[in-house]
Amino acid sequence: MMRKEVISTSGEAYYRRVETGFDNLASSYDTDIAGNEITIRMRKIFRRALLDAFHPGERVIEIGCGTGIDALWLVEQGLEVVATDISQGMVDRVAEKARAMSLKSSLICRKLAAKDIGLLGQEFGLESFDGAYSHAGALNMEPELARVPAQLGPLLRESSPFVCSVINRTSLFEIVFYLSVLRPRKAFRRLGNAVPMPISRSGPLQRYVVPSRFYTPRETRRIFEERFVLKKLQAMELLLPPANLTGEYSFLKPIFAPLEALERKLSTTYPWNGWGHHTIFTFRRREIPSEDA
Repeated sequence: MMRKEVISTSGEAYYRRVETGFDNLASSYDTDIAGNEITIRMRKIFRRALLDAFHPGERVIEIGCGTGIDALWLVEQGLEVVATDISQGMVDRVAEKARAMSLKSSLICRKLAAKDIGLLGQEFGLESFDGAYSHAGALNMEPELARVPAQLGPLLRESSPFVCSVINRTSLFEIVFYLSVLRPRKAFRRLGNAVPMPISRSGPLQRYVVPSRFYTPRETRRIFEERFVLKKLQAMELLLPPANLTGEYSFLKPIFAPLEALERKLSTTYPWNGWGHHTIFTFRRREIPSEDA
């Protein structure tokens, strides 16, 4: 009998596992992950939230930049981006792309875990950024997520936006779909403390899993509320399948077309905005009263 691999859910061993996995994925990420039809759709939705929050000429931080798909796009929109990731392989890939696109002067890359994002203050100074963002569940792979608000807040100017997408603890589509195919454990798998998630859905890395934590919108809001005020909540993949079900989505696309239109209407409406596969949060940095006030 094969012995089941025991995977650390915290500490340096966990961070090494995340870093190694994404180092190995860096060369194929744009094909294996970013090229996914559902991932592309989700990125378009997230980018609309970024355009609502950010403006040309501003300097922003990305937490968990991957291969820099969003960072490079924002630079093309006229912003300056400091892109960070726990994986040196990913950071190197972003820098390589920026050089090839002649965008290096507006895109700075740094290897940092989310929990250590405050170290940017030593290089750039406090309150030196106009905003920050994080997409595609990078925050779900940060076991010390509670440290992030206090690290990030001082880097941002007063009332600056922080836009992030976080994988939800409860997914309406997953619950309905997996119950309908008689897989109840999969329907409610996110209710546990940490779930082993493959970092890729194809190739050998689909066997490489990283324990990830899921949060309800209320839990995420509570984690950030000391430093940030929630301004908008939006569900992604509320009535449509998540990226791991791309095959089913492609096969049944005509059926999902009317659901996509309905999701656009419901995605920002309570209580539906809290039941998506991902949730987009638009926060604003709280005003910190001065001691002299």
